[in-house]
Amino acid sequence: MTITREERIRGSIVAGAIGDALGAGIEFLDLEEIEEEFGPGGVKTLTPYYGHDAPITDDTQMTLFTAEGLLVANVKGTDRVEEVWNAYQRWLCTQETASPDEIDPTEDGLIGIFDLHTRRAPGNTCISALKAGEPGTPSNRINGSKGCGGIMRAAPAGMVTSSDEEAYELGCEIAALTHGHPCGWISAGVQAVMVRRLLEGESIQDAVDAGRGMVVNDSRDRGVLEAIDSAIELASQNPLDGWKLSEVGLGWIGEEALAIAVACLLAQSDPNEALLLAVNHSGDSDSTGAIVGNLVGAHYGIDALREDWCREIELRSLLDSIADQIVSIS
Repeated sequence: MTITREERIRGSIVAGAIGDALGAGIEFLDLEEIEEEFGPGGVKTLTPYYGHDAPITDDTQMTLFTAEGLLVANVKGTDRVEEVWNAYQRWLCTQETASPDEIDPTEDGLIGIFDLHTRRAPGNTCISALKAGEPGTPSNRINGSKGCGGIMRAAPAGMVTSSDEEAYELGCEIAALTHGHPCGWISAGVQAVMVRRLLEGESIQDAVDAGRGMVVNDSRDRGVLEAIDSAIELASQNPLDGWKLSEVGLGWIGEEALAIAVACLLAQSDPNEALLLAVNHSGDSDSTGAIVGNLVGAHYGIDALREDWCREIELRSLLDSIADQIVSIS
């Protein structure tokens, strides 16, 4: 069965949000605590948190604002990275205005959507970097952070680019706006490349190889390359579970989040099981779930995802709208 590009883009956006939601309620639990609460193997489906049955977190919020910035740049013909920075400033406003009288629903774009004006454990690095008011770049690094807040929002960069080089550069530059350590933005560049390749209908192995190839040729840091190679080795040791995932890290930093994603992607051929594997570990469950979701959705398409998860995910109509807009320009 042929999977269209539209189905892949929609799958990537929606599955990213589903992975985010699967991990939202267990983000700060270790695997032993998760299994005590949910049974052997951990969570098996969406669990309520933040007052919603299937809640997105800051990971999906920032992914949507990344997409909005890229879409604005396409319409205006302006610099994409600058427009993403502007979009992140709007996201920052949503984290600081939560009462209805502070929000103008007539404003264009995501900032006018009341349901996005909610704090879902936003990353300290993102908040502090955006408040500082000066965007970082790979050559002008504003801090030393390599947290996963750069890679978890990078998928749209792979949706609007037409070459691995372009996707890699854009992914790196978008992440470097807030994360100064090379591992914080090189991992985002790899994520963008893998998403781009999967949207083209290439195999998972080819996508991983393409992302790895970009890092091999990037002399600015070797940490991400080492993490990818560790993930490939771990994935070959099937069956993989949350206990074994800890061998490549907990996902709080960029290269470890990427390693967990690569391992899950290679080890589990069922996209829904890959999402569950990605969140049931002792680390940053919602971020690794979102990253894996963006990848499996791009590869398997929207129709391969559990129908109930797709139906129940928070802000589903908004996710579809953003996906449709990306399709229109890609």
